[in-house]
Amino acid sequence: MNRYCRNIINSSIPVLVSSIVAVIIVAGCWNPFSPDTDEGGQIQYYSPVDSAWKVLKNLEYAYISKDVNHYLACFRDDFEFHLLEVDFYDYDGDGLLDEYWGIDSEEEFHIAMFNSVSSIELTLSGNNEYPWGDTLHTSYALPRTFDLKVYTVGVEGFCASGSALFVCRPDSTGEWYVWQWWDQSDT
Repeated sequence: MNRYCRNIINSSIPVLVSSIVAVIIVAGCWNPFSPDTDEGGQIQYYSPVDSAWKVLKNLEYAYISKDVNHYLACFRDDFEFHLLEVDFYDYDGDGLLDEYWGIDSEEEFHIAMFNSVSSIELTLSGNNEYPWGDTLHTSYALPRTFDLKVYTVGVEGFCASGSALFVCRPDSTGEWYVWQWWDQSDT
């Protein structure tokens, strides 16, 4: 993330800071100004979500459309968002610095952000994936880069860019979800 953007973000509401630092990823090139839509203009989410790249695409669509229900469908109760050390903070109010947060905080941050911004622009890139941490190869790491702009009013807003690593795996029904999200942005 460049210094200018980080300074703007750090002076803002913690909800926006954590939400902007936590960005979306998707395989390949995609134009956020022209998402896949049906004839009625609604985004066509992938269903079933039978691969890791599809859950990232759904996550991206939900972010751009500010759809918290579709966004949260990309996670399960064991979700962890891992922060950069410079972003450690006592997000849950227990007096300890948090190095990551779970699904409850992720939901709270994104409800607040989606309800308080006028629009979101997102440019994503990357299509690599590789097995993550188990011999059965049931989890996959998907490294991605991002450029995110969140507009609060008119042309005013916040920006973030950098890298993230998504670790995805299937749940008991075979649907893929984001298990871990690691912010890997430059500070």
